[in-house]
Amino acid sequence: MIFVKTGIAGLLALGFSINVTSMAVAGEASETPWNLFHGAPKIKDDHGNYWKLRGRVFWDLANINETHTGAAERSFTHDEFRAARLGVEGVYEKLKFKAELDFSGGKTNFKDVNLTWKGPVVITAGQMKAGGSMEEITSSRHIAFMERGMATDGLGFDRRLGIKIAKSWDNYGISAGAYGNSIDGAREGKSTNTVLAARGYYAPIFEKGNVVHLGASVRHTNRARGGPKHSARWGLHQATEKAKPNVGDDALLFGLEIAMIKGPFHAHGEYLSENGDLGTAKGGFMQVGYFLTGENRKYKGGKFDRTKPAKPLSKGGYGALEVGARFDTFDARDAGDEKVDAYTLGLTWYPESHLRVKLNYIDANGDTFDANGLQMRLQMDW
Repeated sequence: MIFVKTGIAGLLALGFSINVTSMAVAGEASETPWNLFHGAPKIKDDHGNYWKLRGRVFWDLANINETHTGAAERSFTHDEFRAARLGVEGVYEKLKFKAELDFSGGKTNFKDVNLTWKGPVVITAGQMKAGGSMEEITSSRHIAFMERGMATDGLGFDRRLGIKIAKSWDNYGISAGAYGNSIDGAREGKSTNTVLAARGYYAPIFEKGNVVHLGASVRHTNRARGGPKHSARWGLHQATEKAKPNVGDDALLFGLEIAMIKGPFHAHGEYLSENGDLGTAKGGFMQVGYFLTGENRKYKGGKFDRTKPAKPLSKGGYGALEVGARFDTFDARDAGDEKVDAYTLGLTWYPESHLRVKLNYIDANGDTFDANGLQMRLQMDW
């Protein structure tokens, strides 16, 4: 734990020093310390080519109560670094590269490590998410709550080595890819399989502060051995109760998505179902949110993106404040496990564009347990 905390301190110090250096190079004085939370600088040339450091640090603190059927209530408080990533990205002409490592949990894992060519179509090769819904492909930096909906973990959206081809227009896009093992799986000698995935989206209403999004996705896994890993906690990463479905081999997943943005209000819902030779698991969520300070949730390329406060602390304001609520359900009864429902209330403060403080309360119940928890996150990225 000491090693992890030391590493995070180094990442934080590095992020701060990068921003200070950037301001000095640009000849701009830092008016307040809050200006440090505006992301890492880009080193770029006159042709638009650039490279920059990237990363994120999420520190979570949670108080958790779980009662398993026939057992006494278990209450505990726990903290963790949910994410501690450091990497690099850049663009050279039509090529974009990205590489990122995560040091949280006392071990090193490869995240996105890939090369993208942007021509008539966009081709990405390397390690990336093997398919996914809107909730899954939206960066964890920009999701509405501290954790994604249960089905995205319970149905095993993971990162794998592969190739993806995509094409997008102003308000719609399609993508398809084929994937094998992950970098970590390959270096640890784990078995693999083949995953084929595709997704499409369409925004019939696509205006600033006024969006309606529709989407669908499909994924085929030829055999279960080697993943994807199926395991869903009840909306809180530090919880111990899980639903772990076993759908078996030759599994077909499909998903539906709908989302809208109307001024400071936003809503998002998804349904996912996977059927294999041993059973079926399914789940989904409905959530709403509202910016009390008037901002609009950012939408770009078929997913949610970074929302910036209209009046950040660095400009003498108070930042942005968002409230949200979600109903989340995951049903693994037909795949050897249980059904879990969870209700989440959230409050998020955006002091600066790259800094957030999140507070979530979750109340959940499954066939074999009842649980609730209060968790807080301090989040920064660059």
